[in-house]
Amino acid sequence: MKKISPLWQVVSLFCVCLFLTIACEVNRPAEEAPKQAAPAEKKAGPASTQAQPGKMYRIGLVYFAPEEAADTCMKGLFDRMREFGFEEGKNLQIEKTHAAGEISNIPMLFQNLDGQGLNAIVPMTTPCVAAACATVKKTPVVFTYVYDPVAAGAGKSFDDHLPFVTGTSSFPPVEDTVGMIRKVIPGVKTVGTLYNSSEANSRKVISVAREEFTKHAIKLEEVTIASTSEVVQAMQVLASRDIQAFWITGDNTALQAFSGIGKVAGDSKLPLFINDPEFVDKGALMAVGIGWYETGRASASKLARVLNGESPAGIPFESYVVKKLVLNHDVAKKLGIKFSEDVLKQAGQ
Repeated sequence: MKKISPLWQVVSLFCVCLFLTIACEVNRPAEEAPKQAAPAEKKAGPASTQAQPGKMYRIGLVYFAPEEAADTCMKGLFDRMREFGFEEGKNLQIEKTHAAGEISNIPMLFQNLDGQGLNAIVPMTTPCVAAACATVKKTPVVFTYVYDPVAAGAGKSFDDHLPFVTGTSSFPPVEDTVGMIRKVIPGVKTVGTLYNSSEANSRKVISVAREEFTKHAIKLEEVTIASTSEVVQAMQVLASRDIQAFWITGDNTALQAFSGIGKVAGDSKLPLFINDPEFVDKGALMAVGIGWYETGRASASKLARVLNGESPAGIPFESYVVKKLVLNHDVAKKLGIKFSEDVLKQAGQ
């Protein structure tokens, strides 16, 4: 047998090692390329408030009943919408309807509007917001002219709300109202009020007022009503309870019968304090109230954004109040009340 030289043994071993190294590299699984993070989902920003050229917009508007304060709020809303380019008769159709002052009529109004393919529905007043939240299924809702949307069932808070609802609320200045009553009637001990206990807005305001009056050792005499036909009698009952003033907040039922409220206050020779400036000339001494025109204007941007396709789910509720003090000098003269310089200054007089 021929003997292999040591040199060839070394060369052979080297070749075997080289072959094995190449084979291992060929069969080794390729390293995975590093994974890149998925791009973050881009959230849509607020929609424009400007009307889109060539587009026709359609909205429904539901309110409790015709009255001055609601009209004032509507004027503010549509004045501002016109500035955004939404104009009734040109590119904006408005289906207005009201419940004639009857809460039981409201749900049917929303059912009718919800099936019309509108771009948005605007409920005004707390009873209307409550009905919209319970009834509307297909249409975005943007409220205004409401005291407390949470009490109406629109959500748990201004940020955590029903996904198809947004809007602007204005709660009356209760603390300022009580302060003004105390200033105009020094030593006041008892104040009378009436309200419809079926209205969530009124229940909320009265609960806040009870605490505020109690804080100043003032008793709040309360009478509840169920309809406008009970208003005059309720006022007469209050007048018999040795009160020193009436206070009526923006209860929708009471406002529909406000002429009766003013008359009983006048006949009783008792001052009447209210929270709706539009009703001062109907027998009230003063209103410590809300500028509803300004509330309407403040509501317009949310409505415009929804009309342009933004979801109400991402638009928090807003509280917006411009306080207004309005005085009735004729009533003051009849009651022998002279307003202080401070009160006149606050009223801008």
